[in-house]
Amino acid sequence: MINIDFVIFWVDGSDIEWQKKKALYKGTPFQNADVRYRDWDILKYWFRAVEEYAPWVNHVYFVADNQKPEWLNWDNPKLSYVDHKDFIPNEFLPTFQANTIENNLHRIPGLSEHFVVFNDDMFINAPIVPEYYFKNSLPCDAPFEHVFTPRCYFPEIDGWGINIMEFCDTQVVNAHFNRREVTKANPKGWYGSYLGWKYRLQAYLIRLFRRTEFQHFYTPHNEKAFLKSIYEEAWSKEGDMLAKSCTKFREEVSLNNYFFRYWQLASNKFYSVNYITTRKVIQLEQNNVRLLEKEMFNINIKSLCLNDSSRCDYNSYQALKSQVIQLFERKFPQKCSFEV
Repeated sequence: MINIDFVIFWVDGSDIEWQKKKALYKGTPFQNADVRYRDWDILKYWFRAVEEYAPWVNHVYFVADNQKPEWLNWDNPKLSYVDHKDFIPNEFLPTFQANTIENNLHRIPGLSEHFVVFNDDMFINAPIVPEYYFKNSLPCDAPFEHVFTPRCYFPEIDGWGINIMEFCDTQVVNAHFNRREVTKANPKGWYGSYLGWKYRLQAYLIRLFRRTEFQHFYTPHNEKAFLKSIYEEAWSKEGDMLAKSCTKFREEVSLNNYFFRYWQLASNKFYSVNYITTRKVIQLEQNNVRLLEKEMFNINIKSLCLNDSSRCDYNSYQALKSQVIQLFERKFPQKCSFEV
């Protein structure tokens, strides 16, 4: 049986010392938006979910920038605190964006070859087994390709960042892999019926037009399973571009951790599984509370992302926060061994 580690990174945007450090560096309004840093006080429920639904986890690495929640039990043998300076090269520090953190996760001392990356808004929502993330020692995944790039979400608020990053991720992977050769080596993974008619049809359309490059990949905004060796290989091939992406604040022309997922897929280092129907992303907005409650108590939803919405202003955030906590308290009322 393989060891599977979980990695979660977190920031408390209300921390005065952290705010002072961040204020020393100038970012754009998009880069400095509060929505990227505010804390919903639901982190403890992430740990309760792990203990209840994935007690088999080998180790949890908690990544932060000189911030430690007082309620976490650091004596738990399955929990380690990892400061940014413990694994991110000094020339990239300090950083206030996820890409720099995620792009360097393979440097965490002691991290297993098989690990799963969580943002602090991504929750295990129902019981899972190790094979949910890895089968035959490979990450469980599926190459959902689009013939046409989907529209951008909230460009008037968030800018075009994520769309530009996904384009960069895909094109850099295309510089190293030939789609025709990759798919020929694994036809079931790239054209199998498990993809569903929508993505299978698009995969065949790409082949019909004899494209040698990958098109836009759809990446669900949930936790992702990785091989550490994939990170190491990608850095050995594209170290300069990855280093340019390790900035203080999020830059549009950069690589994020989707890049490692694409590289993993293009390397045929994945076990073909379609989890689209078991993973949900909900924007934290007032009119989504009932939907959140429905999905949170749906045992068929294995993974749930509560994405902080750019359309949720401060007053809405304050009003909605207590409602979200109440739902989590209903679902996970008991403290776990990760709490003091």
